[in-house]
Amino acid sequence: MSIEGIIIGLLAIGIGLAWAFYGLKLFTILLPLWAFFFGLLAGAQWGADIFGQGFFASVLSWGIGLVFGLVLAAVSYFWYYAAIVILGGAVGYALGVGFFEWLGFDPGVLIVIIGLIVGAVFAIATFLLGVPILLVMALSAFSGAAAVVNGVLILFGQIKLEELRAGIFGSLLANGWIGLIAFLVLGVVALFWQLRDVGSAVTSVERSSYRYA
Repeated sequence: MSIEGIIIGLLAIGIGLAWAFYGLKLFTILLPLWAFFFGLLAGAQWGADIFGQGFFASVLSWGIGLVFGLVLAAVSYFWYYAAIVILGGAVGYALGVGFFEWLGFDPGVLIVIIGLIVGAVFAIATFLLGVPILLVMALSAFSGAAAVVNGVLILFGQIKLEELRAGIFGSLLANGWIGLIAFLVLGVVALFWQLRDVGSAVTSVERSSYRYA
C-alpha cells in the first residue's frame, strides 16, 4: 500500500462519512470539505489525462489537485451560488466521467470535456430547482457513500488508487457488484439518517449561513 493510497483512502472515508450522514445539517461546513476532496481528485485526473502525468504519481498531479481543491473549498464557503453549482456539478462530473470510462472511452481530454458538460447540466438543474432539501440530502448521501466505499476498498487493496482516475462512481462500476451494493446500501442508510434529522419547516439550504449571499 502506497502512502498516496493511504492518504486518499483515509480522506475518502472521513470526509465521505461526514458528507453522507450530515450533508444537509452541516452543509456550510461540510460542503467546502467535500469540494476540496472533489477538486483534489479532479485536479489529479486532469494532471494525468491532459498533461500525461501519473494519477497522484507526480508533483504536478498533486499540485494541480491541491490547488484546485483549495480554490473550490474557498469559493464554496464564501459564495452561496457557487456552493450550489459545486454541489450539483461535482456529482454530475463524477457520474459523467465514470459512466463514459465504463463504456470504454479512453481516458483523456474527451473524457474531461464530457465530465464538464454533464457536471454543468447537473449544476444548472440544481440551481434552478432552488436547492430543495431532499435533493441536497440525496446528492450528499450517495456521493459521500461512494467516497467511503472507495476509501475502504483502497485501504484493503481491492482497488488501486489509479482507478479513482475514473471518478468515485466509475471506479465502483469497474469493480463488480460488491462495491456497488455496498455503495447503494450505505447511501440509502445515510439518506434515511438525514431524513430523521430534518425539521419539517426546513425547505431549502439557508443562504444567510454564507458570508456573502
